[in-house]
Amino acid sequence: MSSDRLMSWDGQRPARGVRAALVRPRWGQIDWSVLLVASGILVIGMAVLAAIAGSDAETQPISFAAHLKKLSVAFPMLVAGILVRPRWLRRNAYVVYGLSVALLMLVPVIGDMRNGARRWIELPMGFDLQPSELAKIALVIALARVFYRNRLKRASDWVGPALLALVPMLLVVKQPDLGTALSIAPITLGMAYLAGARGQTIFGLVAAGALALGCAWQFDWIKSYQRERIDTWVQAFDTDALIADRKGASFHTYLAHVSIGSGSWRGTGLGEGIANQTGWLPERESDSIFAVIAEEKGFVGATGLIFVYLLLIGLILRRAGRIRERFSRLVVGGVGLLFASHVFLHCGVMTGLLPLTGLTLPLISTGGSALLASFAALGLALGFGTHHEPGLDSDSFTP
Repeated sequence: MSSDRLMSWDGQRPARGVRAALVRPRWGQIDWSVLLVASGILVIGMAVLAAIAGSDAETQPISFAAHLKKLSVAFPMLVAGILVRPRWLRRNAYVVYGLSVALLMLVPVIGDMRNGARRWIELPMGFDLQPSELAKIALVIALARVFYRNRLKRASDWVGPALLALVPMLLVVKQPDLGTALSIAPITLGMAYLAGARGQTIFGLVAAGALALGCAWQFDWIKSYQRERIDTWVQAFDTDALIADRKGASFHTYLAHVSIGSGSWRGTGLGEGIANQTGWLPERESDSIFAVIAEEKGFVGATGLIFVYLLLIGLILRRAGRIRERFSRLVVGGVGLLFASHVFLHCGVMTGLLPLTGLTLPLISTGGSALLASFAALGLALGFGTHHEPGLDSDSFTP
């Protein structure tokens, strides 16, 4: 019997070419609650960015039309994520990961230098690609692949996942991009926990990492600008010291705190905050956008936004728990962890709970690569929840 007459597990001929990578969407099985909440967050972001663009700020002008253009470029990634076949992605997970690492390695060679960092690759039509954003999606896929058979029962089982995480982390740190590098750690540890790692082991790794960071700071194993960021963060807990250094290294932190504090309970109104009227808050449309929202919508609005994010993350993780096939379950769970790490780090930085780093707020901040990654991740979460691939692993029916 010829190979083209062989049947697959579901009684159909095995697909080839593009058909092997894509699958017909099952719209009736899409988790519409996830899509609805994500769409709500996207609308909130568009409203905030429209207000930012329409403010009277004379410095750092923001173009809302440019944001809409980025959304139009990123939207096909949502559709692609929904259409991709889980089995094909599992087989090609390391290829996807390798391509992302190759892009990261190209950044020092052809990347564009901005504000002392080389993170972007200029593409035609005015679109700048930030490979580190796509690398996080590729890492989730690669970790799901290695955890597909790996239950982390022995110490040696940790070698593969650790190497997968360390390679992009080190490449990103050299750009430098501390925020993205920091977001890789909770994604990796969270996926390890979902894959079966013991909670005590995860806690031990977190404690060891904290100890290593403390030693790096104490014994000058880090660069001067990194030490300055940590010192500035510690200093920010002293209000008098923060005010005294408001024109120095604490400039960004001080303005973020002023913006959030000015919002009080109900905020100043969209487009009416100090951050927008003056335009002084750096990256107010991306890395600092939570401070803008907290100022203009107040404590109530900022808390409500965090609640909506928690709802989205909870819905994605719930969906992951209902998927029987292990690889798909880990990918969807990894997407939930990806969103959770971004939200926690971004809001933690703006409120002073974490040292200053640059990280966008998913589906709200402008930025083409961040939107590409967010839409692709959301598409995978929606699509993988509708496909019913055969699961023969021992815990395929474990929620």
